[in-house]
Amino acid sequence: MIQFNIKRFGKLAVWSLTNDRSFYVKQALTMLTVLTLLFVCVTTHFFQTRSIGAYEASDTRAYQTCTIATVAAFLITIITGPSWMFSSMKGKHDLQTLLMLPASNFEKYLMRYATWLVLLPLYLAAFFCADLTQYLVNVLLGNDYVMFVAQKVCNIFTAEADLPTRLWVSIFVTGFWLHSCYTLGGTFFRSHKYAWILTTIALIVLLVIQSSFFSYSDYQEMKNDVTTMDYDVMDFISLAWAVLNFWLSYRIFCRTKNIARFVNI
Repeated sequence: MIQFNIKRFGKLAVWSLTNDRSFYVKQALTMLTVLTLLFVCVTTHFFQTRSIGAYEASDTRAYQTCTIATVAAFLITIITGPSWMFSSMKGKHDLQTLLMLPASNFEKYLMRYATWLVLLPLYLAAFFCADLTQYLVNVLLGNDYVMFVAQKVCNIFTAEADLPTRLWVSIFVTGFWLHSCYTLGGTFFRSHKYAWILTTIALIVLLVIQSSFFSYSDYQEMKNDVTTMDYDVMDFISLAWAVLNFWLSYRIFCRTKNIARFVNI
C-alpha cells in the first residue's frame, strides 16, 4: 500500500537537499563551466579563422551550434535524468541511511526520482549565466553580430509549433517511454554512476528490435496530421509500457538491499 504524508515528505526533502548539496553544486558548476566555454569559444570563433566576406554567415552558424547544443542538453536531461537518482549517494553508508529514514518507501522513491527535477532549474540558471557571459564577452571584443543564445532557442520552439498534432503526440509518447526506461534503469542497475550507459545499451537493442516491425513508409505517415489505428495502438502500447516501467522501478526500489550485486533484484 502506498503511503504519503506531505509533512513527512517535506522533512525528507529538506534532509535530501541538505545531504546532497555538494552533488547539486558540483553538477551546476560543471554545467556552467561547459556551457560558458562552449558559448564563448564558438561565438568568438576561438578555434577558427574567417574570411572578411563570411563573417555574418559564420556568426549565424556559431549561434546555431550553441542553440543545438543547448536543446540537446535540455532533452538529454529530461530523458535520462531519472537514471541519476542515486548518483549523489556516496557508497553503502548513504544507501543504508536512506533505507533507515522514518519515511515510507514511496516517499523515499519519490524524493530520489526528483533528483533530476532539482537539477533542471540549476542547469537552466547555468545556461542563462553562460549566455550572459558570452554576450558580454562578444560586446567587449567589439563583434558586430551579438545576440543571446536564448533568442535562438525561443525561435526554434516557435518554428516547431506548426508541426502536425499527430507528430507532437508521437514525440511526447516516445519521450515519455524513454524517460520511463531510464527511470527503471536507475533502480535496476546497482552501478549508479554508469546506470545511464547500461540503460542506453539496453535501449539500443530494444529500439532496433522495435523498428524492425515497422517499414520506412509507416514512419513517413507521421508527417501527416492524420490519426491512424496503427499509430494509436503503438502510442497506447508505449504508454502502457511506460507505466509498467515506473511500477517496476518502484517495486525494485522497495526490494533494494545494501549488498553487492550488479542489479537490484
